Amino acid sequence: MANGVEDPSSALPVSDTPTDTVIRIPLSRPNLTALERSYVDSALDDGWISGTGRFVTRFEEGISKRVGRTYTTAVANGTLALELALRALGIGPGDEVIVPAFTFAAPATTVLAVGAVPVLVDVDPETWTIDAHAARAARTARTRAVIAVDVLGHPADYDALRDLGAPVIQDAAEAHGAAYRGRPVGGQGDLSVFSFHANKAITTGEGGSVSTDSAELAARMTLLTNHGMTPQRPYVHEVVGRNFRMTNLTAALGLGQLDRWDELTGARNSVAHRYTERLDPEAYVPRPVAPWAGYSCWLHTVTVPADRRGAVLAHLRSRGIDARAVWPPLHEQPVLARPGVDCPVAEDVARRAFWLPSYAGMSDTDIDLVAAALAEAPVRK
Repeated sequence: MANGVEDPSSALPVSDTPTDTVIRIPLSRPNLTALERSYVDSALDDGWISGTGRFVTRFEEGISKRVGRTYTTAVANGTLALELALRALGIGPGDEVIVPAFTFAAPATTVLAVGAVPVLVDVDPETWTIDAHAARAARTARTRAVIAVDVLGHPADYDALRDLGAPVIQDAAEAHGAAYRGRPVGGQGDLSVFSFHANKAITTGEGGSVSTDSAELAARMTLLTNHGMTPQRPYVHEVVGRNFRMTNLTAALGLGQLDRWDELTGARNSVAHRYTERLDPEAYVPRPVAPWAGYSCWLHTVTVPADRRGAVLAHLRSRGIDARAVWPPLHEQPVLARPGVDCPVAEDVARRAFWLPSYAGMSDTDIDLVAAALAEAPVRK
């Protein structure tokens, strides 16, 4: 199965880079082999390709084993995984959910999707993850949950979040292979979410999962995922559910990726290590990593002065290299605009940071080409 290039239009943002140059080194690409094909062929041979086949069960069991959880529910994508986690906790209109201001939009927009209010707080400058002190200060009588994002492969500080008095949803969408104080990421929080989008280290094309150790939450998620029905009473709808399910074909692809988990996450970390060896750390400052964190590279991220980032990205794009600015802070997104929100760390990171091409199978030659282009870029005035 050939490696495919992920559609560049699927990631955000590219507003400060030109788009009329042929891309020779993409930001990301999935790494697929004959192993994944063999699983998909088996699913096709079974003739059961929808959301309740044996590969779904095996995939869920594999995720649980990998991250040390008791229960996992596989779903169609990572955004639905977040929504399912919120609905399993019974969060809805009138409730508030605390969300870090520096992340992809999905954690906040899913809060809106269930009718609740996202309360945006700043991130810690030492980790770029949710600032526990800011989260504590933002708590009100209406706070029903906290979404802690393991942003760009770095875990949030879950010990610091433990005494907030609200359930914690761990968004580990970008953190396959990371560790929190020696334990695999995905085992923290009351509920833990993964994404398996094509730009992730472990992919099913689209796809997501929610894991927990709570039998009650697991049963609730099974009910909500399957139109509010139970296997014991088919076509009897006990609650308003939806079809969140992952397909058997998708899970078959994912099972092959799970078998290669260490290989695929290790390969991205090797890319990050080579970048670190090649880049001038004073010109291209790598993202911070806390001493207690087992960081795992999603996309290698560096920072430059905010007034130089556009020029650096334009230079890379002119060389056919798809490097990109990170997301704007959430409180500056039109759908989430919150006048008066004060998140200076999130704003600073969002203006200085950018991603470099990073994927399993990226050749040393291509990494060196990116590094050479960065050495020539106008990073200094």
